[in-house]
Amino acid sequence: MQFINLSQSTDTHIVLGENEKRVFFLFNKSGEITFELSGKNAEAHIFALCISTDTENNLSLIQKHTAPFTTSEVVMRSVLAGSAASHYRGLIHIDKTGNQSSAIQESRALLLSDQARHSSIPSLEILPRDVVCHHKASATPFNEDSLFFLQSRGLTKEAAAQILINGFIETSFEKMIDLGVSENDLTKVREDVYDKIIKLYA
Repeated sequence: MQFINLSQSTDTHIVLGENEKRVFFLFNKSGEITFELSGKNAEAHIFALCISTDTENNLSLIQKHTAPFTTSEVVMRSVLAGSAASHYRGLIHIDKTGNQSSAIQESRALLLSDQARHSSIPSLEILPRDVVCHHKASATPFNEDSLFFLQSRGLTKEAAAQILINGFIETSFEKMIDLGVSENDLTKVREDVYDKIIKLYA
């Protein structure tokens, strides 16, 4: 499946035609982007990551289905420290011509400080009946039991925290690989992401 990094792109409207299947990646991206599935059997798999200590990130993603048998999913992961804030707004719109389509939204945030903030506002506009749609959202601090377990094995608190953050983020990369994205395509974006994670504790 073709991999497209939109992190530095200025495109705000992505259109997928019949049988086109794409994996999109967005890192610390703000703005509004529409992914329109206008051809039968089109697929858009969108992975967004936000890692910050002091900035505010506002991202709005629209999954627009105008053809039948189309598939879209958004997987949003945020790791927020300091006074950072992440705001995600997601819209799934399935037109009356988009019957037998499937759309998913998932937004999860890991809050590393009491000042970090995250909001997630999913919404659905579904016109046909024979579709599958759902969304998930959560914002939580570290699992203290997991942190304590790793520290009890001799790791510092910072090292234990990095392992937990890496595991939280790695699920997105693993899913991209499962979709057929090559390790080579992910090398550079992985380096950028993990460099940012290291700087959380610099």
